[in-house]
Amino acid sequence: MESYFLSDIHLKSVNERRGQILLRFLLSLTQKNPGNLFLLGDIFDLWISGHPVFKKKFSDVIRLMELLKSQGWKIYFFEGNHDLHIHPYWRDELGAEVFTEAQVMDIDGLKVRLEHGDLINLEDEAYLRLRRFLRHPMTERVGHLVPGQFWQKVGQAWAGISRKKSIVYQKQNADEIQKMIRHHAHRVYNSDGFDLIISGHMHVRDDYQFEVHGKKIRSINLGSWFEEIQILKLNAGQVEWVRLD
Repeated sequence: MESYFLSDIHLKSVNERRGQILLRFLLSLTQKNPGNLFLLGDIFDLWISGHPVFKKKFSDVIRLMELLKSQGWKIYFFEGNHDLHIHPYWRDELGAEVFTEAQVMDIDGLKVRLEHGDLINLEDEAYLRLRRFLRHPMTERVGHLVPGQFWQKVGQAWAGISRKKSIVYQKQNADEIQKMIRHHAHRVYNSDGFDLIISGHMHVRDDYQFEVHGKKIRSINLGSWFEEIQILKLNAGQVEWVRLD
């Protein structure tokens, strides 16, 4: 069974290049035997709760997701910091599994740790405080109650500022970010003992192998769709990068 992993598309519109590539990819999956689709967060530049404004804005994506689900595909959505409290649609309507924290799963004979990746940098106190606020039950409740149009306006302004800062930071600190990703893999391996860890969020694509007591471990960060667009495929225990155009 094939499994596909993607993250950090930061989709603003299905009409932009990244949106068209995503739609072509999802359409191609409908021609395959059912498998697993793992969405590791920040798929959208903004999606909060199950507000109709987001379902309407991304209706072409939703249509294909619902088709895949009806065909027997399993969809797993790990919330990022741009898609928050999404279970009213993605879990309750679509039937996807939704997670807010890292999970370890058995996939195709491998023990795989999956996460968005926003806890890779434990020294970023400002972001960690923001994350605690965004994940607080009261914030979640407000997210469900306040109309989606409000979140769309606020989110567009915030997401634009956040993205500009992150792009500059990532270009200037790519080597340091790579070290963080790899250090994180070593750190969490001590508790989870996986074969493969897959993350996103950092916007720096990295594919790294290390050994623990003679056992080979692989750490992969998916990067973002702002660079060359690649996704990860796992089939018959083999990991493969797939370029999308």
